[in-house]
Amino acid sequence: MRRAHRFRAALAGLLAVGALLGPLAGCTEQAAPVGPFQRLGRKAAQRGVPRVGPDARAVAAARRWGLGAPLAPAPRPAVGRGPELSFVVDHVPMRAKVVFLTFDDGPGVDPAFVRMVHDLGVPVTLFPNDGGAAGAGAGAGADGGALPGRDRSDVLRALGAGVHNHALHHRDLRALDYEGQRAEICGRQGRLAARAAAIRPRFFRPPYGAYDASTLRAAKECGISAVVLARAGMTPEGLRYAGGAHGLRAGDIVRGSLPAAGGGGMRGVVRLLEEVRVQGFAVGRLEDYL
Repeated sequence: MRRAHRFRAALAGLLAVGALLGPLAGCTEQAAPVGPFQRLGRKAAQRGVPRVGPDARAVAAARRWGLGAPLAPAPRPAVGRGPELSFVVDHVPMRAKVVFLTFDDGPGVDPAFVRMVHDLGVPVTLFPNDGGAAGAGAGAGADGGALPGRDRSDVLRALGAGVHNHALHHRDLRALDYEGQRAEICGRQGRLAARAAAIRPRFFRPPYGAYDASTLRAAKECGISAVVLARAGMTPEGLRYAGGAHGLRAGDIVRGSLPAAGGGGMRGVVRLLEEVRVQGFAVGRLEDYL
């Protein structure tokens, strides 16, 4: 009798332990490795959580600078040999809605221009003369916002901007003979190449857009591959188009002036960018296409 009683008691204890272990065993099974479909479900749920991505940053930067939306990215230039270009260009032959922003002259550069190029990631090509951005540099590290010890043209170059030849002095080259023009163009090439950044320009823009046969001959002698003019220009009233056009055309090279600190030049640059955006164009890097 006692043995039977002990047996029944032991059996009841085992059953009770089993009842307790059952839920724990269920917990152990739930902690097993998650299957692929469960992982997909979790990832989908995580995608529902808003995150700040590149698009959001681009929108925020565009709004901060007064644009209605970010500028569209330019398509990659075609691989291979393109159409034969003349030595003097004011546009790049193409079908894509891409334009190219170039800036020249200016006694200095507004630090806000440097910040804008950085924030918006907009490609620009610079043609500063010796009294402009490439010659001014003392305060660039402090108020230019990057690369202490370099002037603002080097800061912009570090951000992807191309820096090219605009002659030593801002004068009408047609008033000079061949040797005088060659001294202006080659002298600027040599001065840029001697800088710490070792700039070797491929493009030349004559001051005022004025040139003659001696200018072209001198430019070639100085190692220039293209004389770059413009088919649209930035004015205080807005964009002015060449050839009777009423808007931007694919491949247009657009000319603006480097904005000086303390002036209203930055408002003009913002208006230019907004006009490019509203007309549905992207901004390309001229050096990649020409």
